[in-house]
Amino acid sequence: MKLSQNLLQIATRIESEGGKAILIGGAVRDYLFGIENKDIDVEVYGLHFNQLIAVLKKFGKVSAVGKAFGVLKLSVDGEHFDFSLPRNDIKISSGHRGFQIKTDPGMTFKEAASRRDFTINSIGYDILGRKLLDEFNGRHDLAQRILRVVDAKTFAEDPLRVLRGIQFAARFRLTLTDETKEIFKELTPLLDELPKERIYGELEKLFLKSRYPSVGFQLADE
Repeated sequence: MKLSQNLLQIATRIESEGGKAILIGGAVRDYLFGIENKDIDVEVYGLHFNQLIAVLKKFGKVSAVGKAFGVLKLSVDGEHFDFSLPRNDIKISSGHRGFQIKTDPGMTFKEAASRRDFTINSIGYDILGRKLLDEFNGRHDLAQRILRVVDAKTFAEDPLRVLRGIQFAARFRLTLTDETKEIFKELTPLLDELPKERIYGELEKLFLKSRYPSVGFQLADE
């Protein structure tokens, strides 16, 4: 996987401080699909939030706009990165804001990946080790064009994931497993608790990023 020198240098510095940098999310998924993705999300293990801030400040401007979620934005030479710590999102009340978020630097990659929405999004890439991390067979599902929920219990904490799944199915021509379909159906009534702007965001991706939006609407109707 081709990575920028800036990212490699940052990952090296993180490791020298006792941490480990893992590329996660769409960048890994889209690389395996053969699609360009400029959104670089890095999860850092072994460092506390303030330690991570101190490391990143050595490279460029750090923005803590996502501090409540353990997320930092870094800009270096025109490149933009999102750095985060592994975390537990605990549902404490209804609504999209009803979460108690607690970062945990000691969490393992497998533990963090178990909280992802779909197996194709649970794959990580060890930046310095130059290897894929795939605890939930995401590469198999990706190769077979299968959309599978990682964990039904944690998936249900955010019903927006149903809409994410629908737009993913349209964008990447994915087939849902029977279990995933049933989970979607069970969560559909909870979509009413989502604000319109979050729903709009997923529909926008369905329209603008998928070649065949009708695939998503057929699935939604089903």
